[in-house]
Amino acid sequence: MNAPRHLTLRERIYEEIVRLIVSGVLPSGGAIDEKALTESLQVSRTPFREAIGTLAKEGLIEIKPYRGFFVRSFSRREIEDLYELRKMLECFAVELAVPNLSDRDIARFEVILDEAVAALRLRDMEAYGARDREFHEMIAERSGNAALIETLARLALQIQVCRVIANESREFAERAAQERDDILRAFRARDKARASMLMRTHINDVQEAVLARFPKGDPAR
Repeated sequence: MNAPRHLTLRERIYEEIVRLIVSGVLPSGGAIDEKALTESLQVSRTPFREAIGTLAKEGLIEIKPYRGFFVRSFSRREIEDLYELRKMLECFAVELAVPNLSDRDIARFEVILDEAVAALRLRDMEAYGARDREFHEMIAERSGNAALIETLARLALQIQVCRVIANESREFAERAAQERDDILRAFRARDKARASMLMRTHINDVQEAVLARFPKGDPAR
């Protein structure tokens, strides 16, 4: 499963299931074939179900009695609520992180965002998701606020599932490229107010791309 050696078996299974979900191989609302997955991963049911239990607690998996395991689906209202919370927390993280950024941090952000935009233009959504997640995790880490880091980490995977739902267009990719340049300029200037505003704009764009797939009045399930 190409996992680091220091991970436990349960953690390795967890990471692989997450990869399958955020890459869209296991789609939102879709059933998880326990037999097929345990065979492909060459693992027993016990560690597999332990990993599933962890994912259920984190809001990625739904366990339905007598029916099995399903990738969580999201209603329009749930997505709106999730992104509104994300905007508040991420903008706060930016305001705390920007004064702490070193030139080396900014250089790393530039590499991450270059790779994210390149992947988006190629419609490689798995690579884009990985770089985008790395970008936001690094901002959270540089905030230095342990409670904020923990809270954002819990939201991150749900955000990844929501992003898979969106069918990002070429126009979305070009906007992301422009946002990338603007955010980097704000970072270099250590302008936390502008960086926070740009982050809100970026998350708004992603939110709109996701919500475009959900007509207003969409039922909860």
